[in-house]
Amino acid sequence: MNILFIGKRFYTNRDALTEKYGRIYQLPYHWAKAGVDTKLWLIDYHSTEFITQQDDSLAIISTPVKNGSVIKQYWQESRSKKKPDIIIASGDCYIGLLGYRLAKKLNAKFVFDVYDKYDEFGGYIKLLGFDLFAYLLKKSDLRMFASQALLKQLGILEHDFILTNGIDRKLFRNIDKSEARDRLNIHTENKIVGYFGSMEPDRGVADLMQAIAILRSHSIHVELLLGGKSNPELDLHQSGIHYLGNVAFPEIPYALAACDILAIPYRRSPFMDAGASNKIAEAIACERPIVATKSPNLYANFAKQALELEKYLAEPNDPNSLSLAIIEQLEDQIIVSRPNNIYWEDLALNALKHIMELTSERL
Repeated sequence: MNILFIGKRFYTNRDALTEKYGRIYQLPYHWAKAGVDTKLWLIDYHSTEFITQQDDSLAIISTPVKNGSVIKQYWQESRSKKKPDIIIASGDCYIGLLGYRLAKKLNAKFVFDVYDKYDEFGGYIKLLGFDLFAYLLKKSDLRMFASQALLKQLGILEHDFILTNGIDRKLFRNIDKSEARDRLNIHTENKIVGYFGSMEPDRGVADLMQAIAILRSHSIHVELLLGGKSNPELDLHQSGIHYLGNVAFPEIPYALAACDILAIPYRRSPFMDAGASNKIAEAIACERPIVATKSPNLYANFAKQALELEKYLAEPNDPNSLSLAIIEQLEDQIIVSRPNNIYWEDLALNALKHIMELTSERL
């Protein structure tokens, strides 16, 4: 079997290529490692650098949109003597359309990887009322959904399946707190609550900042450690806030380990409710206590762990409720159980079994 995986290079403020980040890199990497002939084609919306490279058995090409390299590569792929049996598209609807058209041209099976609700993305346009997202869902031979909520909302095919976001076993582990704080040059006697990731309004970072301010106003010795691409609407220079910047991905486990509690303060929104956050699995793997909001993002994908965290779940968009949850968890320090299959190599092999059914092959 021959797989061509087409994905977005830069997403969630990360570079899939240089940081070997997320499902767009890790899935094809582990398929190639398992002996499947796999090629990763990254679509680059930001830079102008054309790149080809090899990572073990995985062939990789990154083509910029800005200089027309994507069109040239499409032309080459459509005329290559080595044609894929399976084309998988992941990242957004425009990459999905590219993958679908190429699959039709090459008589290959088309798999649509739906890791988010793509029609909620800022750049999504229904040109003349045409719903490209719905069209691709209908035309695909197989769909992989990152969350239970997405599957329940959008899945209709018999072989649709859940492929949750995973984590890197080597990176996300229980690291000594003192070692982590020394590495990040953090020295404080106060308790630290941490959040690391995107800071758009529906992520709830503003609520978390306000919750910390409430606690500090009541003489509770706590500080907030933040990392990720900043939002200009947030004042990150307030007392009690340490902002690390957009932390390099290999440093994220140390940032997590430096904290006494990790917060997932999501608000309710169609986009967040349908998501499948990596942060939850990362926090669990690093064995740190968690506070979170009552979000479908948590309930749908980590039902058992949500029950274990019931005492430490706040109302969304409610800093006072979040501050109370933090107080409870600071005292109790409850670490939830680890779910099965949170590592990329396990998830990739499970997904491969479903994909192979399209070609009647078996592992």
